[in-house]
This record gives sequence, structure tokens and C-alpha cells, in this order.
Amino acid sequence: MALSGRGTAIFPEEGHEGGRALVHQEATEERAAAVLAGSWGITADTLDAVRSGRVNQTFLAGLGDGSTLVLQLLNPDFLGSPALGENWDAVSRRLLPEGIACPALMPDLKGRLLSEGPGWGEVWRLATFVPGRRPEQSASAAREAARCLGSCHTALNRPRPVDLIPLPRGEFTNQRLPAASDFLDFRSLYRLHPSLPLIEKPLGRGAEEARMLPGSPAFQKVFLMKDLAVHLDPKRDNFLADGSRYALIDWDTVSYGDPLLDLGELCRSFASSQGNPRFDAETMAQALAGYRETGLDLGERHFSLLPAAVRGISVNLARRYLADALLETHFVWDRENYPSLFEQNVSRAGFLLDLSEELREREFELMKLIAS
Repeated sequence: MALSGRGTAIFPEEGHEGGRALVHQEATEERAAAVLAGSWGITADTLDAVRSGRVNQTFLAGLGDGSTLVLQLLNPDFLGSPALGENWDAVSRRLLPEGIACPALMPDLKGRLLSEGPGWGEVWRLATFVPGRRPEQSASAAREAARCLGSCHTALNRPRPVDLIPLPRGEFTNQRLPAASDFLDFRSLYRLHPSLPLIEKPLGRGAEEARMLPGSPAFQKVFLMKDLAVHLDPKRDNFLADGSRYALIDWDTVSYGDPLLDLGELCRSFASSQGNPRFDAETMAQALAGYRETGLDLGERHFSLLPAAVRGISVNLARRYLADALLETHFVWDRENYPSLFEQNVSRAGFLLDLSEELREREFELMKLIAS
């Protein structure tokens, strides 16, 4: 089994072109500056890497006039799909006239929204800067973030959904209802991987949590509906708070789906913590209240599926982390908090499975809170 210097396993069976693994190599500020100058004709006074991202690599470019631009090297999983430029552009053109803060993409010197870089398979993107900080993890912040999300949903879908092109196939959205087989199939898909025995226990837990997800048609539809434009990754990291104004950024994954998936991911991100209990019910209630003020009317029966949706999202995200523990091609290594990318992904998967178990045990309590 060949491993790269980043620990990337070479697996022809899983998500690679022609059996070649797509390695997410880290770009330097110097290389980013060269891309900015060569592709956009812009020379930055300052260029700083943003270390908090888990998927794309982001740089803040400070210009002489005091403005800031956001330069990103896209994760190879996206393979430079035009959807990542065209869809984001369609979103900003719909949101900005409504007074909703949103980054706008800047075409390169050739008029392209996505620009090829000097390295193999490199795709870069430049966007305007939206000021703000990541919101605090609190019930009040969750409410404001949900109001922002609701405003985006309404603007993108009324009077009709914004036109979007299909995303490339890949593991970068919550739009999948996990099955037990998704975890059990690891044993055949990655049978030669030396680290497979180290994740047998979380794989078994994941399969069990997937089996325990609701089987009702209404719940299944949450992960299958493709009628409305949704963000599909509105976690806390993708909101910016600037005083009383909230903005939702990183529209890579915008697609057609069920708005409850977005609200569920927002609740998972804002309401879960390492404490006991892991999930804060009041945060969920405040998020739902905020969404109801500005968002789409999904109906009370649909909103009652929110706790189960958070559970399904958590199990699916745990599956993605376990896959990346072996492949190491998607999530960026948080070097400050984890000794290796493998341990980071296994640890995060374990927390998500703990969260799913707690949500399952408290589901009726949470449903009653929504109905009250």
C-alpha cells in the first residue's frame, strides 16, 4: 500500500480519476501571490493564509486601497467543476440586490470564474471580502444565523428557485442518508489499508446508528428532495457576524435540496459541544424560531423532523470523517489540536456518533420542544 508524504492512500476503488489519488497539497503565500498576479493581474500588499479552513485553502489579500480580497485554492475533490463558479455567481446576483451580504466572485484576466493554477489539477478562485467574525456558540447567535439562513432561502427560491447546474459527484455535502452498508462496506473497499483495524469499533457504531435512523417516507424525503435551492453546508464556520449583521459565505455546495438539511446542519454546528449533554436543546429552539421569522414555511410536520435530520447529518458526517481517516484527501489537518490527520478524523467521527446516540435517546423530548 503506497502512502504519500501526507499519508494519502492510493485507492483506485474510491473517488479517484483512473486510480490516481488527488492529494491536497498546501500552497504557500508566495505561490498564492504569484497566482493572484498572473491570473488576475493583482499585486497584493499583504497576503496571509487563513488556517481555519478544513477543505479549501484560503488567503486574504490586502490591497493598497485598503480593500481585501479572498483567494482560494479549491480542494481537488471538486475537480474544477464550473458549478463552483457559475452557481456561486448566480447566488450572489440573487442575494446582493436584496441587501443580503454575500461574497461575489471576480473573473480572472480571461473572464473565468475559476482559474487554473500552475500545479497539476490546481483550481483557484477570487472573491470579494465580507467583514465579520465567526459567531459565538450560543443560542442567541444561532437564532441570528438562522434568520440569515432563512433570508437566503427566501431570496433564492422566491418567486422561483435560482437556476443552478449540477455539482460534481463527491463527498462534500450533507445530502446523503447513510445506511448501515455504507459503514460495513469499508471492510471490502479498504481491505488492504493498514489502518482499517483501528477504526473497526467506530465503523460498527456507525452501522448501528444508521440502522436506527427513522424509516418513514417523510424523513427519507429530507435527504432526497431536490426542489429548492439550499446552501448544504451552513455550519458555524460559514457564518460571519459583523455587529447585528450576519452573512453566510462559502457557497461551494449550493444545490437543490430540502431546507431542513440546512437548518439541521446549522443546529448541529451551533448546538453540539463536548459537554454533557452534547446537544443544547435551547439552541435548537432559538435557531428554529429565528428561521421561522425569515425563512420558508416548511409546515409544522416537516419542522418536527428537525431532531432526526440533525441525527442523520451527524451519522453521515461521521462516515465521511472515517473515510477520510483512510484516504486523507478532503479535510485539512488541524495541526494545532491533533497529532495526525488520521487521529483528527477518527476523533471527530467518534464525537459525531456520540452525538447521534444522544439525539436518538432524546428525540421525543426535542420533538416536544419544537411543538410547544
